[in-house]
Amino acid sequence: MDLLQNISLSQFTTLGLGGNASYLAICKSEDDVVSALKFAKEKQIPIWVMGGGSNTIVSDAGFEGLVIKIEILGIEQSTANDVTKIQWKVGAGVVWDDFVKQTIEEACVGIESLSGIPGTIGASPIQNIGAYGQEVSETIKGVRVINSNLEILNINSEDCKFKYRDSRFKSGDWKNLIITQVTFELSTSNPLNLKYPEVRRHWDSKEQLFGDFSKFDRRERISTIVEYREMILKLRKSKSMVLDPLDPNSKSVGSFFTNPVLSSDEFVQFQNNLKSLGLDLPNVFPEASGGYKVSAAWLIEQSGFQKGYTKHGVGISSAHCLSLININGKTKDLLNLSEEIKQGVFKKFKINLIQEPVYLQ
Repeated sequence: MDLLQNISLSQFTTLGLGGNASYLAICKSEDDVVSALKFAKEKQIPIWVMGGGSNTIVSDAGFEGLVIKIEILGIEQSTANDVTKIQWKVGAGVVWDDFVKQTIEEACVGIESLSGIPGTIGASPIQNIGAYGQEVSETIKGVRVINSNLEILNINSEDCKFKYRDSRFKSGDWKNLIITQVTFELSTSNPLNLKYPEVRRHWDSKEQLFGDFSKFDRRERISTIVEYREMILKLRKSKSMVLDPLDPNSKSVGSFFTNPVLSSDEFVQFQNNLKSLGLDLPNVFPEASGGYKVSAAWLIEQSGFQKGYTKHGVGISSAHCLSLININGKTKDLLNLSEEIKQGVFKKFKINLIQEPVYLQ
């Protein structure tokens, strides 16, 4: 492993914020991870695991411990008994969008709507990343990890305890179970994901006719999925949700808050609150769990926080109000803005917004 000392973490995050770490270990293999864990144990210092830094907020004071940066590469492809299903074993350090692109070139669907999401493979099950009606948990078959006892374990999808933007890893196990590889199962026969209204609307406007994908030849199928991916990337870019050094609005962690999921009672209270405020009910998406998902972006805007709002060197993206950006501020400024938004939404709607990125301090 490569071990760095007193290194600035801001260069490893998409926000470009934060202080120094006492140590940073760049791990390109499972053996490197074991060595890093042994080092931390010998030094009796805490650890923090980092991938692409696209979902991490680092405190201005930095981190007095060891940051383990996962850069394990490798992609293995195999076909199960059902030849229409392809399994992919992917190293945790592989760039997520590079993997998505490769699967599309092999005529696979299952993660096509997740095109353009920043970060690495290892972070995808932690956050249960999702977009436009797809979640990565729908395709994950298993996760390979190293635990605090330096043992290598394989965890099946069910034991990952996936929920909306959540998993057993995000809920606390991500430092005790360090992900080194993820296995996905994708399909070469399933249709494209057209669940999300915005996606359906843009796709239909292209006047494309898509019947049974199983009747497409391989070339037609790949061409169609590539076109779909380009549409998704265009949608994300319009909201500055694709990393671009020329776009200041992309200096963020993407969506800063998750969409609230209301219980039946909370949803009734929300409807009553809207009536008293003279507001119409926004688009609401019923969840399989029985709850109701409400747009956090809508709540933020209706609470008086508009796109382009800036304060103390940070602000709200001018492209999407769910994204908080760093202009030339500090972490404390970003967190203060986040708290201001959360309090504003709660004051008006009695709904607590949940921060999506993790905080390293």
